[in-house]
Amino acid sequence: MEKAFWMGIKEQEGAVPEGYTAIQFLPELMAGLGSLDPELRDGLCFEILAYWIGEGRFTDGEVQQITEQLLANLRVGIGEGENDQVFLRTFSVLVLAYGVVPYDRQKGVLPEGLRRRILDEGLRYLADEQDLRGYAPDKGWAHSVAHTADLLREVAAHAAFGAEDLERILYGIGEKVLAPTHYALIDNEDGRLVRAVMMVLRRELVPLERLVAWVASIGGEEPRHKAYVAGRDNARYHNVRAFLKALHVFLSHPEMPLATREVLQPAVYQALKSFTPWGM
Repeated sequence: MEKAFWMGIKEQEGAVPEGYTAIQFLPELMAGLGSLDPELRDGLCFEILAYWIGEGRFTDGEVQQITEQLLANLRVGIGEGENDQVFLRTFSVLVLAYGVVPYDRQKGVLPEGLRRRILDEGLRYLADEQDLRGYAPDKGWAHSVAHTADLLREVAAHAAFGAEDLERILYGIGEKVLAPTHYALIDNEDGRLVRAVMMVLRRELVPLERLVAWVASIGGEEPRHKAYVAGRDNARYHNVRAFLKALHVFLSHPEMPLATREVLQPAVYQALKSFTPWGM
């Protein structure tokens, strides 16, 4: 279909065209998630597919089919460095985040095994994705880290996932911000990652001592800054410090449980000191 067709659907408030079912359009919507046209990819195909899922335009079996395909998309071209297949991967993540997981949280349409694969494959994708571009000129947002953070936030809000799952999310995020990379995450990835952490904390399932241990795994009492070589590690150094600073700020949010704030803010401050002992 031409882009004008999808624009017409959006103008009709996402109505499925008369005489058709939503599943008939799935192949084109999936292909559009990988388009290099940001308007088609982000403003049309992603939004329409996520909306149709959330509005129940697909049967339970079709939602399961869509989920399987989205998870398969996360492995297309993975690990090959910077490449345009990143758009298919990262917008598949976004459909999971804003379509599949919230719908399953409300309706419980996914089998347990498939639901758990969303977490497993989401964490695997976060670890394996090497193309960390935020905005790509002429192609729009790739934003793989931010999109995956959104997915992990939605998973963390799902009652089917317990304390061990939430702790896995924390460690997956910590490992990503510590990972060697030449990409400086400057497009609010730190804030999106911290929002996922905040959702974990609001569930109040992970014991406080485990939360402190997680923060210490990022930066403890030892001077971590000595492990970073100027020039070679500048982006990685920026990423972890930006994340910790954002986490320290977000812990002051009034919705944060007081006990969690009182325990974690000093731990995060100590972690920051291990990276910048001469001042924050």
